[in-house]
Amino acid sequence: MYDRFIERLAVSNYKDNFILKGGFYLSTLFGVENRTTMDIDTAFKNANFNEETIVKMIKEIVSIEIDDNVKLSYLGISPIRDEDEYGGFKIGILVEFENIKEKFHLDIATGDPITPKEIKYSYKPILGESYIKLWAYNIETVLSEKIETILNRLELNGRMKDYYDIYLIYKKDWKNINIEHFRKAIENTFSKREYTRDVYDDLNKIKTSISLKRRWDIYKNKYDYAKDVAFEDILICLEEIISVLILETV
Repeated sequence: MYDRFIERLAVSNYKDNFILKGGFYLSTLFGVENRTTMDIDTAFKNANFNEETIVKMIKEIVSIEIDDNVKLSYLGISPIRDEDEYGGFKIGILVEFENIKEKFHLDIATGDPITPKEIKYSYKPILGESYIKLWAYNIETVLSEKIETILNRLELNGRMKDYYDIYLIYKKDWKNINIEHFRKAIENTFSKREYTRDVYDDLNKIKTSISLKRRWDIYKNKYDYAKDVAFEDILICLEEIISVLILETV
């Protein structure tokens, strides 16, 4: 169902306005087919970021006819409020195929820097052999935003998927990380989101948090893809990332 929207976006007049990020992107990038996600997350650029503009674009995208016998409908727009202090919009989309009806959300945000810049991403849909060309975050920026989120929110963070994503990136792509780009992405993300606390102090709070460990244990028992990942495994990855890549100026 996500693919049906993605394919329409890729052939629309607005393909350069939306940049993939978040769980859907990471799942497809690393092949974690059963990673749970209810939304497609995107960053927005090159146009006015307001409700009127967003609604106009989405309505045009979902109305595009392609040869897949699927109908997409715009359901509505609302501000993003759930644990997202940076703002944005949540779009509801209905996908209909024969007797199947499914809904999903498209989350759209703007303002965070992409360092050094977005990349061209070749997405392989579940059905079909042709790749879909889209813009996406580079992995250094994805990781920098995940790091800032867990350090900033500490025990207030109910999004255990952020911890899983850090673990996933470290295990799957650490050797390919551009150190210089990641350091700059950390610097830019921390500056934009006004994170100024001591990184190692916050890291220690995470390492000694009983509530975060309990929350992770609930999460991994709920989702099969995370069942073999201990909280201690995530902490090892997190500590290695921070100890190797943190800037002296932070």
